[in-house]
Amino acid sequence: MLMRWSLLWLLAVAAFPLPAVAQTLVTAAQVGTTLGDIAQGRDKSFTEPTALAWSLDTGRALADRIAAINTSLAQEVERVTGAFVGAASADKISATKAMVATIDARTAQDGAGYVFSGSGPSLAFFRQLLFVPASNAGTDPVDAVMSISSRFVRSPKTVDYYYEYSDPTNLKQSSVVELAGSGTSWTTGARPPMTTGSVYALKKCRDIFILGWFCTTSLYQVRDLPGSGGTVKLLLTGQHALPAGTDNAEFDDDRGKNAVDGYTALYVVMASGGTVLVYNVGAESVNGSLSVQGKLSDALREQHAQLASRISAELKIDKLPY
Repeated sequence: MLMRWSLLWLLAVAAFPLPAVAQTLVTAAQVGTTLGDIAQGRDKSFTEPTALAWSLDTGRALADRIAAINTSLAQEVERVTGAFVGAASADKISATKAMVATIDARTAQDGAGYVFSGSGPSLAFFRQLLFVPASNAGTDPVDAVMSISSRFVRSPKTVDYYYEYSDPTNLKQSSVVELAGSGTSWTTGARPPMTTGSVYALKKCRDIFILGWFCTTSLYQVRDLPGSGGTVKLLLTGQHALPAGTDNAEFDDDRGKNAVDGYTALYVVMASGGTVLVYNVGAESVNGSLSVQGKLSDALREQHAQLASRISAELKIDKLPY
């Protein structure tokens, strides 16, 4: 009789859905398929022409060069998230930082960094790394951290100008909201979080002394990693190609041009063993030279510090562990 009741109990437990597993692995195949679908126009959300980052191998077709960058980004995400998930709870930060150090020592040390290569064409990889105690982030820490992060991504920083289009599928006919940066534009006055599954079109600009406008116009979407049940969230960014005549009439100056020729970014948020990992990696390509390398690096480090301060403030954490 005891064996019978044990069997019935096991069957009953099996009939109930198990809670989402926080240690969901992120594979290069999952990420690569997602980026490949965007690049090849198969993604149902990124329906507008994109100008994604490409490799420096000029002897290959553009599609192959974009695929090479997509593969590199996907493999990197697998390596970093794999180190995070695979480590014991007490070792997650050190193990993840050690893995990141094999990719870029600056990011492992400072939490953010650029790596530049080439002088015409040129390619740059950028990265940001953060860890957040899951206990401060409520019952769904992944959603909470992504919500704060997407507000930050959507909101202009102190010296920036952002422009949000009402219709990501038709920039030309959109109404445009101008968002000027200030001390509160990304803090108490930040934009609402991005809704999972919705696509946003944002033009992000900075007026650089002497050089003039430096802008990128991109499509953004928060989505769940396929198969993760919401335990891993992605914020995808692909630069809008901006063919002639497709931008809004409001931008009849240099704001109507992308400052880089290709741009792809992937923002990953996941939880494991009481810690939330935030890993942002992307690439940008130009046919010429990236002449503002110092300014880009300084801006990235500043942005990393700002994001850390926002997460800390929103979740009432004195200081993030990294």
